[in-house]
Order: sequence, then structure tokens, then C-alpha cells
Amino acid sequence: MNEFFAKFFNYFITMFVIIDPIGVIPIFISITAGVSRKFKKALALRSVIFSSFVVIVFFIFGKKILDLFSIDINAFKVAGGIVLFILAMEMLFASEKTTKITREEKEEIREQMLEEQGVWVVPLAIPALTGPVTMSSIIIFTSQENIFIYKILIPLSAILCLMFAYFFMIFADKVVSKLGNAGINALSRIMGIILLSISIKICVTGVRELWI
Repeated sequence: MNEFFAKFFNYFITMFVIIDPIGVIPIFISITAGVSRKFKKALALRSVIFSSFVVIVFFIFGKKILDLFSIDINAFKVAGGIVLFILAMEMLFASEKTTKITREEKEEIREQMLEEQGVWVVPLAIPALTGPVTMSSIIIFTSQENIFIYKILIPLSAILCLMFAYFFMIFADKVVSKLGNAGINALSRIMGIILLSISIKICVTGVRELWI
């Protein structure tokens, strides 16, 4: 029993660091700027549900999926890094446009656009919450465990971390109300620089591993 809880704790801490539920806050703030709180909750919930689905799929079929499509995990890292790079550039250079419409109309237009783009899938669920590192880690950890009950701890730990991410995304709404538009724009640009650095690091790592 002690070994069971020790493994669960180790997997949970590892997945928490990999998934980084706190790190999704600046991405979520940038994406959901100008939409209602109700819609933000819906996006957060959808992204967590989809991410949990991805975790389960890669837990069961991960290695087979990569082999089936002959996908190199490092190429997947580069792709994920490019998506984050594009998002970071939008965070850095986006500006609020003044229009003669009501706040409710702005929210409706923004929400419709986000629905059409499916942002709860990309980039929220993939790669922000369940990126290539998470997917590859699940495959590696699963292959290392021989006892099935210990294997189950891997997706359970990841899903628990995703539940934390949901609450952090909901908490992001309070950050918006405290900082105001000017504060959010400033925070968005600061986080954009950080995210840009992260995206470049992911791409460089993937490219380097592909050439080794």
C-alpha cells in the first residue's frame, strides 16, 4: 500500500510539472479576452475534457498511434512549438480595436469566432495542456510499469492535474477583473515574451533531436 501511494505521489508531481496547470493561465487570459464568464467556463471545461480524452487515448494506444503514422515525437515537438510561437506573437502584438458596438455584441462576436476556431482543442487542449511532452511521457511511463494497477496511476495523475488546470483557468477570470484592460494587455505582452521563449526552446529541442 505504501508503494502504491508513493508511486501515485511521484507520478502526480511529475505530471504536474509536465502539464503545468498554472502556466496555462496567461494563454487562457489571452484567448478568452472579451468573452463572457460563462463562455470562459465552457471553454475551460471543454479543453480539460478533451485533454483527459487525449491522455486516455495515449495511455491505451499511444505507441501504436505513433508507429501507425510513423510520427517522430521530436517532429511533434516542433509542430507544438510552432503553434505556441504563433500564439505568443499574437499575444505580443494584439491590440484592442475600438468599435461602436455594445459590450454584449462584442462578446457574442468574439465567442462565435472562438467557437468556429475550436480554440478549446488547439491551442488550449493541445499543446497547452497535453503537448508532445505529456503524450510521450505517458507512453514512456506506461511502458516502464509491469503491474497494471500501477499503470492506471499514470492517466489518473494526469487527469487530476488537468482538474487543477480547470480551476486555475476559472481563477484567471478574477485576475482579469483585478487588473483591468490595461493591466491585461501589459500582462499579455509579458507572458507573450515568456511563451515565445518557451516555444523556441521546444522547437530547438525537437529539431536538435531530429538531427541526432
